[in-house]
Amino acid sequence: MSTARKAMLALAAVALAQTAVLAYMVIDRIRLIKTGREITLPIEPIDPRDLFRGEYVRLAYPVARVPLAPADGVPIKRNEVLYVVLEKAGEESWRPLEVARTLRREDNPSRIVLKARSLWDAPVHAGLRGATVRYGIESYFVPQGEGPKLEAAARSRKLAALIAVDKSGNAAIKGLIIDGKLQYEEPLF
Repeated sequence: MSTARKAMLALAAVALAQTAVLAYMVIDRIRLIKTGREITLPIEPIDPRDLFRGEYVRLAYPVARVPLAPADGVPIKRNEVLYVVLEKAGEESWRPLEVARTLRREDNPSRIVLKARSLWDAPVHAGLRGATVRYGIESYFVPQGEGPKLEAAARSRKLAALIAVDKSGNAAIKGLIIDGKLQYEEPLF
């Protein structure tokens, strides 16, 4: 087999592998949005514009401030994977109930587990018992000109996000809700 032919086969294999990885990412997201359990989380206001990435809404959630530490007492490190058990506290309200370093199945229908990452170190011994986390659902791209409308809705506490959560705790935004009505829906493609 010639060197040129080997190089072409290697290049084709790399291209096929990259395509397979991208296809898996798209299919996994579609599966999550279509089959994940739905919850609604209220949103806190943050400026929705970014000159470089286009118009999007940065979303902040009250459940991102986790006033708890894992039961093992080990300090939380920056960017550490955590699993936050949320408990339904009202019609569209959830509160952090427990934080763990390992995924646990939750069978109670008024509870759900979300996978999160800590934003900074939170040493338990320094009196900080909890952490601020991100769930991977903190931004949502919107059509040009829609950002200010969503920012106003967030300031008036009328904006919420419809979230799909799979059994592994991964979350994806299915849509945005204004005044209790689904206004923006995430397209599957």
